Amino acid sequence: MQDFKEPSREELEKMLEKAKADLQAALDKMTPEERRQAELNAQKAIEEDNARMQSLIDDANRVAAQTSAQNAQAPKFCPSCGAPASGGNFCQYCGNPLRG
Repeated sequence: MQDFKEPSREELEKMLEKAKADLQAALDKMTPEERRQAELNAQKAIEEDNARMQSLIDDANRVAAQTSAQNAQAPKFCPSCGAPASGGNFCQYCGNPLRG
């Protein structure tokens, strides 16, 4: 298997310049209508990506809120023996339920 060698800053700059030149060459070959269509496609892709990112953020916020609510409800000590609660539904010391 090949080892991956991270490119140097100079190599990255050369790659970026080549990509810019290739993009400009492709744009120069396009008709104005093709350019407009490409711009519309790019804008649509950006909007879809933003919607996906927002959905992920919303999901993460829901999970965080649920976790926070669960942690707030979880007892810190066993109501039967007073031992510190380690999570779960039963005390690891006396075996009694942690929630009533």
